[in-house]
Amino acid sequence: MKLNKKLLLACTISTFMAGNVYAATAKLAHSLPTEHPVHTSLDYFAKKVTKETKLRVKVYPNGTLGNETELLQMVQGGTIGFTKVSAAPLTAFAPDYKLLSLPYLYRDRAQYDAVLQGEIGEQILASSEKSGFIGLAFLDAGARSFYTDKPIRTPEDLKGLKIRVQNSALSIDTIKALGGTPVPLPYGELYSALQQGVVDGAENNIPSYFSSRHYEVKKTFSYDKHTMVPDVLVVSTSVWDKLSAEDQAKVREIAKETVKEQETNWANYVEKARGELEGFNVQFVESDIPAFQEAVKPVYEKFRKENPDLIPLLDKVQAM
Repeated sequence: MKLNKKLLLACTISTFMAGNVYAATAKLAHSLPTEHPVHTSLDYFAKKVTKETKLRVKVYPNGTLGNETELLQMVQGGTIGFTKVSAAPLTAFAPDYKLLSLPYLYRDRAQYDAVLQGEIGEQILASSEKSGFIGLAFLDAGARSFYTDKPIRTPEDLKGLKIRVQNSALSIDTIKALGGTPVPLPYGELYSALQQGVVDGAENNIPSYFSSRHYEVKKTFSYDKHTMVPDVLVVSTSVWDKLSAEDQAKVREIAKETVKEQETNWANYVEKARGELEGFNVQFVESDIPAFQEAVKPVYEKFRKENPDLIPLLDKVQAM
């Protein structure tokens, strides 16, 4: 009788472990520090997915598993399940993402939200499936502006300056149109490149400028807000295809919740960072945005010429 009870208990535990705990464990890796608001949002996503589905998700921040390019390659190969990547480098895998790197694409925040959280956004997120990953959500990454040793009030102020950019053709074209010299560099190498004079400046948002401590070497932040390139939470198709339809639906639901979580985390962090940066004697400059908008018009002309298949999508965005 004792033996039968032990056998029954063993079978019960085995059934519970197989059916009610976790079908798999997946890594979510990114290159940002733990204090960054995107990490806070990704940690929220991982904990909710772990709690509400049969997938356990563990977060690896700080580039411990690689830089953005390496992490995306790991997602494609199924080595890791999720990562966060800027929309800019995704253009190499799915052309629809090119649209999001165009300078001054949106007239205001309402249009930005309508594009990314509507049908156009869903189309772009789904466009990378054949490349080994699927976009789950766009995460707020603010507006990108320049930080250098001197104020950048007009495009003329960029002439002769080497500016670090993401490895994106549109990012490169934008800096050229504004008169600077674009230098594509991995984000992890940027601090030393700024310190050693390999580049004269860079362009990014306030949270990244602050959390990376780039303000220690470049003390002037100029608000030209040339692009609003979102971050993208992506999942490996090999991991995705192994999830049940129920868990896939739940993960998508949690990803949408994470978008709202990120908006709050981002706004709070920007406010905090701005205050602390002023304490570090960072100079904030308001740029002549209309002058920058005029200077990037050739970028749109080139884009339309080189991407005829994307013209209908661009026209749809501009008509909103």
